[in-house]
Amino acid sequence: MEDIRIGNRLIGEKYPTYIIAEIGLNHQGDILLAKELIDSAVAAGVDCVKFQKRSLQHLYKEDVLAHPENQEHALHYLLDHIVKCELSEENMRELYYYAIQQGVDFICTPWEETSLNFLSSLNLPAYKIGSPDMFNLPLIHAVIKLKKPLIISTGMSFVSEIEQVLKFLNDSNAQYIALHCNSTYPTPHHDINLNFLKVLQEKSRYPIGYSGHEQGITAALAAVALGARVLEKHLTTDKSLPGPDHKASLEPEEFKNLVREVRILEASLGEAVRYPSRGEFMNRESLSKSLVVKRDILKGEILKYEDIGVKSPGKGTKPLKLNYFIGRQLIRRDILAGDYLLESDVDHYNPASMEGADIKHQWGIVVRMCDIDELLSKNNPHFVEIHLTSSDVNNDETYVKKYDKNLVIHGPEYNGDFLLDLSSADPDIREKSVVFFNQALAHGRKLKQLFNNRDQLVKFIIHPGGMHMNKRLQNIDELNWNLLDSLKKLNADGFELLVENMPPFPWYFGGQWLHSSFMDAEEIAAFSKATGYGVCFDTSHAGLYCNFANKSLEDFAETILPVTKYIQIADAAKLNGEGMKIGDGTINFRALLPPLLKTDLWFLPEIWQGHKFGGEDFIHAIRALKTINPDF
Repeated sequence: MEDIRIGNRLIGEKYPTYIIAEIGLNHQGDILLAKELIDSAVAAGVDCVKFQKRSLQHLYKEDVLAHPENQEHALHYLLDHIVKCELSEENMRELYYYAIQQGVDFICTPWEETSLNFLSSLNLPAYKIGSPDMFNLPLIHAVIKLKKPLIISTGMSFVSEIEQVLKFLNDSNAQYIALHCNSTYPTPHHDINLNFLKVLQEKSRYPIGYSGHEQGITAALAAVALGARVLEKHLTTDKSLPGPDHKASLEPEEFKNLVREVRILEASLGEAVRYPSRGEFMNRESLSKSLVVKRDILKGEILKYEDIGVKSPGKGTKPLKLNYFIGRQLIRRDILAGDYLLESDVDHYNPASMEGADIKHQWGIVVRMCDIDELLSKNNPHFVEIHLTSSDVNNDETYVKKYDKNLVIHGPEYNGDFLLDLSSADPDIREKSVVFFNQALAHGRKLKQLFNNRDQLVKFIIHPGGMHMNKRLQNIDELNWNLLDSLKKLNADGFELLVENMPPFPWYFGGQWLHSSFMDAEEIAAFSKATGYGVCFDTSHAGLYCNFANKSLEDFAETILPVTKYIQIADAAKLNGEGMKIGDGTINFRALLPPLLKTDLWFLPEIWQGHKFGGEDFIHAIRALKTINPDF
């Protein structure tokens, strides 16, 4: 499938459905009502409003126009309505500019070439060919010559006719979007045959869509689920108005509901992949199971089926790997009854060893003071990153043991049930956040005395704030100004404050929130260059944002690297697959690593739950990166 651009919107498999509010003749020939319908469409969140234009004297035979009463009842009724509702060229031009001012695309259906000639003067982003003109090759050819995309409905046609028209379009090198359609008003649901969308897509080289004339929104939502990338529905202010389209139309609140439900559906459809989300990872550990031993087992013993049990929580080896252990010998340690059984207990390859790995860049692991000794007993990184919690800061315990490592500190995100936010529009929240960050920095000054870089500026990572539970904030400039004001109030003596780039859907208090600022690379780079504050580049956060914004992660890295002082590296998938193991997500590290490795920056594998089992996943990450690029 090839993408198509209409106005500023790309239409294709990776992009949101392009939603058209078909106003048609539902304005009743009243330009004020037409503008009211445009306003309703904009309020609903559509991408485009569509009208129809006819030159009646060029469209109908003279005798039909002169004596419509002599025609069959259906034509008499329809023609009488069309004559009453036809807008002048001046009215149509006024509506075109009105729609543009409201921020929506304006397209129109020309019913013959005289109307097309007028519409071409408006430089429309696309043209609609209605079902009655699907066979009108001369009109279609005239539209193609304008070198704009066509949206063409396929109602009232046989499959063989659709194939002929698509061949004509392909042979003419036209860009087009074919819409599945049933041209009855309203369409009975049993006549819609949405499954034909799959057949239509097989026959088309471009995205397809659906033009619905049925009542309600169920079929339209199903069409999106079946692959329609363009959705057209009629909009009216009142279904009881005279005319053939109103009963098959949606009123403003219904249309708003349709757009809202389409966007929810698109988010739910996602991709044809399966990755546990961040929330699922949390529940996976809390609710799932691990392999444990049922009795004390000594090093050298052979494991039997009856020696192995399954217990919660899911912090150990998955029960899926049960057969991996049966008949294997414990080679590393004695295991007490009830303890987790690990792959490294029976595997001669020690995944937590960096033996023989020639790592050229400074790398570290995440620790807390409660597990630093255990993790350093099994690993030999160049530095550690201590991720402070509110309990660390509030207890402010004094430590005396020295460590032959360098130190990085990651600031806290909470103080109990208070979410820190240095960018908040609420000055009280900012002030409370500043006070607590200053406590964290004071605690950090005590910790830095234990490490080799005690006499240097220690990197201190800060989340910028700018999140909300249920809406994305629009005042990004204000958020960043608030952030700068907050940073200036921090007592950073002994530290280099680094602000971390954020994902679009962070997790706080076990739930998914919406982030607004410090996600876009250009925004972040501009802030850093203007203020002098460096950046912590989190590749997983950046990958999630680029997935969300349909941007290139490689371009993101190129933009942000000049202001980057530290790298947290992990994989990512979809919109909330955060902190994944290298290779488990969708980041192309073969493309991402080369520019990163040209720097002398420190690398931290920030793998979710990477500290478990002696930090095995941290080491797996370093080894995986070395395998991907030997220059690591």
